[in-house]
Amino acid sequence: NVRVINASWGGGGDSQSLREAIAAAGNAGIVFVCAAGNGGSDGFGDDIDEISDFPADYSTSLDNVISVAAIDSGDNLAGFSNFGHSSVTVAAPGVGIWSTVPDVREYAPISGTSMASPHVAGIVALMLSNKPSLTPKQVRDIIVSTAEPTGALASKIVSSGRVSAYNALTETPAAKSKPVITHASVSKKKLTIDGVGFLDGSSIIEVNGVAISDIKYDSSYSVGNGTMSRLRSEPGKKTIKKMFPKGQLVDVTVFNPTTGERSPKFATGLF
Repeated sequence: NVRVINASWGGGGDSQSLREAIAAAGNAGIVFVCAAGNGGSDGFGDDIDEISDFPADYSTSLDNVISVAAIDSGDNLAGFSNFGHSSVTVAAPGVGIWSTVPDVREYAPISGTSMASPHVAGIVALMLSNKPSLTPKQVRDIIVSTAEPTGALASKIVSSGRVSAYNALTETPAAKSKPVITHASVSKKKLTIDGVGFLDGSSIIEVNGVAISDIKYDSSYSVGNGTMSRLRSEPGKKTIKKMFPKGQLVDVTVFNPTTGERSPKFATGLF
């Protein structure tokens, strides 16, 4: 019986008939793995939470859909790859993948999210061969919870990480990393920090070495290994203005009191 479909195609609009077909596959125990897409005509990846791309966007409404972004050998999100905190599930290698070439009896390196999704489809096949009783939702949950978080993917996709065949087959969560800030932004009212190794309910944001209050822990940014990819603080205009003088770079860090680990400094400011 068919248990997994790889869909290395996409880019069309929403289709009720396609949605129903994929849902029917899920009801039959079939996991639908699809490419997240390679951006628009400009060649740069799009945030498909904002600019829909199907069938990848069906991952937000159908629990048998796994949408896959492409990363390079350094675990960086490929420049052409679509992403989306809610709509792209996981990432896999998709740059310079050695493959057969259509209509030519040769092999060649090819890049694209269409090269990334088969990696995940293959892992899903291994999982179902090893444990046929898994439902499509259970498969997707395991793929997400066992992905290896990376700084370049923090907050950009559901899992914030790269798929792991070993972790998925053994249902082993990825190891927790030390806190690392990959992006920080300041507005008139709030400070937002993205990265890896943040701890829900306990991580502290420090500005020039001074801890600040009113930390927001958004569960939608929770990662499968028990960490978070985003922290936020909304201390108000006066406090932000005092902490971040306009036009100046200020060092921010994240400290985990339970482990004693502190992230390297990350410079940001209000401009």
